[in-house]
Amino acid sequence: MDYITQTLGIPVHRSKWENIVELPFFLINSYTFEDVELGSCRALFLTPEGQLGTIDTIKKHIAWLGAFCTWPVVLELPALSRQRKSSLIAERIPFVVPGKQIYLPFLGAVLSERNDAEAAPNPIEKLLPSAQMLLFAFLLGGNRPILLSEMTKRFRCSAMTMSRAAQQLVQTGLLDRSVQSGQIRLSSGLAPWTLYQAAFPYLVSPVRKTMYIDCDELPKDAFSAGLSALSELAFINPPSVKTWGTVEHEKSFLSKSTLLVDATKQCAIEFWKYDPRLVSGKQNVDILSLAVSLRDAKDERTEQSIELLLKEALQNNHWV
Repeated sequence: MDYITQTLGIPVHRSKWENIVELPFFLINSYTFEDVELGSCRALFLTPEGQLGTIDTIKKHIAWLGAFCTWPVVLELPALSRQRKSSLIAERIPFVVPGKQIYLPFLGAVLSERNDAEAAPNPIEKLLPSAQMLLFAFLLGGNRPILLSEMTKRFRCSAMTMSRAAQQLVQTGLLDRSVQSGQIRLSSGLAPWTLYQAAFPYLVSPVRKTMYIDCDELPKDAFSAGLSALSELAFINPPSVKTWGTVEHEKSFLSKSTLLVDATKQCAIEFWKYDPRLVSGKQNVDILSLAVSLRDAKDERTEQSIELLLKEALQNNHWV
């Protein structure tokens, strides 16, 4: 028995929607369409072929369909997160999650049994380094939509690595995924500072390990890191021992040590999981990666300086 019939007690008859041939290809490729009779009412049911788009995208698609069909448009979804549910209801977009939820305002039906973690078979506790890079680049770009193919080139990684990164960001609900002209597009309806706060519990330190090496063994492509990098951006004193960062493995350094023996000959070096310069687009670490690397700093002045720089970057939309 159809879930709607079982729940609302009205007969439901489904058939293929015949006018699909009149639609533009981007709609045909985005959904399957059904002509559904709900008692004395008729509706057009849409089932997404892939990942559901953003609210703005859904609204545009429904507006396009208005030129071909005057019936109410209903999304039929396999699962629905609490956040997505709230957004759909706020925009009065009808939906059905068989066995779980019904929102058909044109019938006066609003029933909810439980929410699913949409597309989240396994809870995510922390982001992958590649997902964190992708998120930080998005944030520092002022939350403007980005194409995954462009990020793949920028970060010099494989398409599979970027695809997994994007999937994780969508799975956590931090970003929305849609397809535009055959390309994967990532976006968010949140402001940069709000999105950063939502992402904070998922962030990981980009630093694997910190050691000391002889200064004359410092690699040419090392970048200023840690409190040394922060002192270059804020009004705080630099540390007594200069801190550098590198994406090279510690095995490459003969003089590496966990102990500081001679501050005049040694420097601290952080071994990073990713190159923050690919995020910043400059020759220095980006402020978001730097902030997370210093998240465990207990000094009050350090914390205040980081918060000020973060707000300048995210609230004022400065690329740092």
